[in-house]
Amino acid sequence: MLSTILGDVKGSLADGYGKSFVDYNDNPQNKLQLKQNLYRFSGAKTYQELAKMNYFLDKNKSFAEFKKDALKVNQEYNVQYLKTEYVTANRSGAMAEKWEKIQSQKALYPNLKYKTAKDNRVREEHRLLHDIIKPADDPFWDKWYPPNGWHCRCYVTQTDEPPTKGNLKGNPTPGFSNHVGKSKMTFDENEHPYFVFPAADAKKIKSSFEDLKLSSPDYNLVHTNKKASLHVSTWADPSDIENNYKNAKILVDALKVNVKIRPHTDIESIKNPEYEIDGLKSDLKVIDSINGITNGFRSAKAQMGYAKNNYSIVFNLDKFKKIKIEDITSQLRNKFSATRGKNIDKIFFIKDGKAVVLTRDMILKNDYKKLEGIL
Repeated sequence: MLSTILGDVKGSLADGYGKSFVDYNDNPQNKLQLKQNLYRFSGAKTYQELAKMNYFLDKNKSFAEFKKDALKVNQEYNVQYLKTEYVTANRSGAMAEKWEKIQSQKALYPNLKYKTAKDNRVREEHRLLHDIIKPADDPFWDKWYPPNGWHCRCYVTQTDEPPTKGNLKGNPTPGFSNHVGKSKMTFDENEHPYFVFPAADAKKIKSSFEDLKLSSPDYNLVHTNKKASLHVSTWADPSDIENNYKNAKILVDALKVNVKIRPHTDIESIKNPEYEIDGLKSDLKVIDSINGITNGFRSAKAQMGYAKNNYSIVFNLDKFKKIKIEDITSQLRNKFSATRGKNIDKIFFIKDGKAVVLTRDMILKNDYKKLEGIL
């Protein structure tokens, strides 16, 4: 049930946004947040549908009566509602992508003009908005940036025409007081009725969402070459995705290793290393001093949950102004010996768009020729 709902609205959102929705070179955080909102929406909708069916079960009805009611609920949620949600996701995707273009062109066209379809299907409150002009950053758009209701076809155009005086009274349709370009929410998680849960179930539902991130990480291919590929989980950390994607792409292209950017959970007992590289969990460390290597080893070990399984570490050295290879190798010798660092399979180094990998055996043999080549 969840996968059907999600597949429809996710595809519609992507169609509305356009081809760049799968391109993580630009605005990856926005795209990730939009996807995550759809997952949470689909999960919340599934909960509400099942809750309604459970209500009928509690009425001691015959199977024939329950089946009739259940089919009615299914028709309601997965046909009638789904059609409307599909259209909303499509329009929201288009307007989210448009907002990003607006931000990049604000210097030339600082204002936005509200536009309707100008036909007899336009609702009265939207007709009153037609041709209103406000600066792109005016609080007016926090409330009225379209879509502003179910099946809303309104849009905005950029202009250098002077702003309209005064403000419109009233409010958008409940659940649409949400600027999709800023909030990255197609369906407002603060207002949409699907997200209203009984207090007794709220904690359990939140826990189920977190478990879903691990059981269904939903990896999406975002970059590939002839020998390796980069996949990103829908549940990757939006706040770190730009940096994680940039470094992962370097590893894929320079070293031909397969990288996954892993899901990030809020479960206290679960650690969140950023990567999986050729099947091994790996932690990314962006450091600006030699001491960062020592600290990086320590925090990576903690991030892996002190597991016995092998793992790797990625060090980005871009913040170093001057760096001597002897400083790095001395740190590595402190961490690797016949008895130390046994669980660390490889160390990756990234500098100025280049990358090398040192295996445990190479470090034990003091073979640092590759590392010298990027410093």
